[in-house]
Amino acid sequence: MKRIYQIVFVILLLSSDFSCKNIAKQTLGSDYYLMGEKENPASIKVVHGAHGGFDDVILGEIIDYDTDPYYILIHRKVTEKSKSIFEDNSLWQKQLKGTLTDQYWIIEKNIDAITGPLNYQEYMAKRKQLNISEGVKIRQ
Repeated sequence: MKRIYQIVFVILLLSSDFSCKNIAKQTLGSDYYLMGEKENPASIKVVHGAHGGFDDVILGEIIDYDTDPYYILIHRKVTEKSKSIFEDNSLWQKQLKGTLTDQYWIIEKNIDAITGPLNYQEYMAKRKQLNISEGVKIRQ
């Protein structure tokens, strides 16, 4: 019986190690992270939290992002694949904006304010309003 428990433990250990290798986690500062599956960009999301408890902030395919000590800039693409992954998620439904497929977001880290989804013109106007440095940029 002890041998069976050892085998089960090894199998669980190997499977958890294998599954963790496919997960991407990039620190964005102030307890914000870019997380998702490395081979599935449609499942990537920005989360906020610490010590293992995370709240989803932005779901979907993150095309590009940049960060500085004060802001996180995000370009998200709404794709059919990301729609199918998150279709039952209430945050995803709330974040959809008509037929806008390219969406831009600005997170103000010091006050946890999230602005978006924005089209490109709205994004550029908000950047200017917040006086975000030209050195912090994302591709269009």
